[in-house]
Amino acid sequence: MNRLYIIYLILFCCQACGSSEEPNIVNQPDNKTISTNDSVRSLQDSLANTEALPAVQIKGKKGKVLQSCIGLYELRSIEASVGANGMMDYIKEVNQWVAKGSSISDGMRESYDINLDKKTISSLNNLQIEVDNNLNIKILVQNKVAYEIPYQENELDFHLKKNGEDYISLPDNLTKSSTFSGMFLYLLASDEVGKALLKKLDILEIYANVVVLRYNQKEAQFELNLFYGECCDNSFYYFSKLP
Repeated sequence: MNRLYIIYLILFCCQACGSSEEPNIVNQPDNKTISTNDSVRSLQDSLANTEALPAVQIKGKKGKVLQSCIGLYELRSIEASVGANGMMDYIKEVNQWVAKGSSISDGMRESYDINLDKKTISSLNNLQIEVDNNLNIKILVQNKVAYEIPYQENELDFHLKKNGEDYISLPDNLTKSSTFSGMFLYLLASDEVGKALLKKLDILEIYANVVVLRYNQKEAQFELNLFYGECCDNSFYYFSKLP
């Protein structure tokens, strides 16, 4: 009897010890795996942050201004003058475009409403300015790049046949190397952009042969100026940054 009791006791102890040796490995976290995953995530975050930074070295005032401008800008309003006394104003109010014109008749300026068709509204809504992470400036039409201005710290995109003083709306001393004038940073001044681009930009169909793009530091907006260099037709397109 005692011998059987001892045998049963030994078997019980063996079973108890065998079950207690089963470690809780399944429920325990793998510290090495967690460490590896954290490293991967840290590397991915680092790469993402690197891609968001400008890939150019910023040395001067122009680069610093453009760095603060990175983003997408939408057309918000247009002011135009036509001929001797015609004027037009296009304004986007609560996502809806409203347009008015005026002209002088019998010594009095009379205003009138301008009806906008779907094609014109689409053109107004799809003209944008973008400053990318490399500080290049893009004029977008229908979400496609119609014209791109590469970033150059000490130069603007200057292609004028004459001096600045020979064109209306331009500073007299504007040259390829004079990017700032007062509150304005000049980025493009050209009478060689071609008819195809002018047709895309000239939504109001005001005859123009010169395109100027500048940034107004005071108003924090881009201003696209289209005009005929020797006469009166002139239009300003104003772009504000999207939130």
